[in-house]
Amino acid sequence: MGIIPDSLHYPLVTVIMNQNFSIAEDFLLDDSFLRYCMGTHEQDIQHWEKWIAGNPDKRPAFDRAILLFGIINGQQGRLDVEVKKFRSLLAEHIAKTPVTGKVRNLRWWRAAAAIFLLGAGAATGYHFMGKKARTSATNAAMADVMPGMSKAKLVLGDGTVVQLDSSHTNQLKEKDGTLIDKDNGQLVYDVTRNTSEKIMFNTLSTPRGGEYQLVLPDGSKVWLNAASSLRFPTKFVASDRTVYLTGEAYFEVAPNAQQPFHVELSNGLNITVLGTAFNIMDYDDESTVKTTLVSGKVKVSQETGNSVLLAPAQEAVLNKQQQHIAVNEADIDKTIAWKMGMFEFDDDDLTTIMRQLARWYDVEVKFAGTIPDKHYSGSIRKQSTLSQALRILKTAGIQYTIEGKQITIEIKQ
Repeated sequence: MGIIPDSLHYPLVTVIMNQNFSIAEDFLLDDSFLRYCMGTHEQDIQHWEKWIAGNPDKRPAFDRAILLFGIINGQQGRLDVEVKKFRSLLAEHIAKTPVTGKVRNLRWWRAAAAIFLLGAGAATGYHFMGKKARTSATNAAMADVMPGMSKAKLVLGDGTVVQLDSSHTNQLKEKDGTLIDKDNGQLVYDVTRNTSEKIMFNTLSTPRGGEYQLVLPDGSKVWLNAASSLRFPTKFVASDRTVYLTGEAYFEVAPNAQQPFHVELSNGLNITVLGTAFNIMDYDDESTVKTTLVSGKVKVSQETGNSVLLAPAQEAVLNKQQQHIAVNEADIDKTIAWKMGMFEFDDDDLTTIMRQLARWYDVEVKFAGTIPDKHYSGSIRKQSTLSQALRILKTAGIQYTIEGKQITIEIKQ
C-alpha cells in the first residue's frame, strides 16, 4: 500500500462500462477498483461501496478481488508503486490457470493464496477463512493509525534536549565546538572545530513510531530503528571507538584498523569490528539478541569471556535466559528490511509479527482468545497505514479492531 502510482491518480471513478465483473480478475483490471483497495480516494471508496450494495450477486467475486489485491500487493512488497508490474503478475496468474469461468477463478485464488501465507508445525491442514465484505472503508480510515516517521530526541552533553523530525534543517553546536547538522531525518557530526580535551557524550533516542539516521564523528553511519537509543562521544580520541546501544540499529562502520569500533549492549554483549556492515537487535521485549553480519568480520563477546567470530551472512543469537550464543546462517534481506522501508516475515509467529508492528505504529496489542501455533510469511511496506498492514493478516482469518492506540487481535479457528 502507501505510495500510489501516477497512473492511478486520474481520472477518478472511471469504471469500464462494458465490464461484467463476474470474476475476481475483472475487478483487478479496473483502476478505480485498485484505488478502492488502496483506500486512498474517497470518491472511489464511495463509488464501490454503493456499487456492491446495488449488486449483491457480485459479492463473492468482489470479496475475492479485494483479498487477492492484498495478497499480491503484500507478497511483492512495493508492488503498488508500479501498476504495470501488478498487471503483469495478474496476467501470469491468469495464463497459468484454466480458461473458463468459475474453475479458473477458484484455482487462481488458491495459487495466489499459497504463494503468500505459509503455515508451519501445527498449521498443517490450515485453510484460509472466508472473508466478509469490507464494512465502510471511510469508517475504517477514521479509526486507522498512521505509520511511523523520522523523529527522535537528541540529548546534548550538558543535558539539553532537542526534539528532531524530518522537517528540521539547521545546525546545532556542542560546547566542545562540534557542529551537528540536522538535515532530512539525519544528524551529521563535524568535529573539525572540536579542540576540547574533554570528552562529551550525546544520546540519540527514537520513540515507538520513530526512526532516525546518524553519521558519527568518524564517518560511520547508523540507522536507528524505532524505540532505540545510541549513546556516543562527540569525538573518538581513545584507542578504540565505543558506542552504547539499546533497541535496534544498522551500522556501516568507517574502517580504521588502529581504532577498533565497539558496540556495547546493556546485557554485557560487546561487538568488535574494524570496518564492516552489521545489524544488532536487542529489544527488552524480545527473548534473543541478534547480531547479523552483512559484510566484513565481527566478534561478539560476553562478559564471561565467551566469544564467537562471524563471517558475512552469519548471525550470533544470544538466548537471554540461557545466556548461550548460537551462530546461524542469516537471512540478510529479512534482517535489514526495516532499514529499507519494509517488514519481512518468514515463518514468524503472530506475536513476533505484532511486536514489530506495535513498535512502528506505537500501539498496544491485545489478543482475544488463544494465540494459534501457526507461522506466517509475507511483506508489508512500512509506509502503509496500520489497517493496510494488518489487511494481509486478514487473509489468514485473523480479525482485528483498532480503538485509538489499541489493537485487539481475534483469531478465528
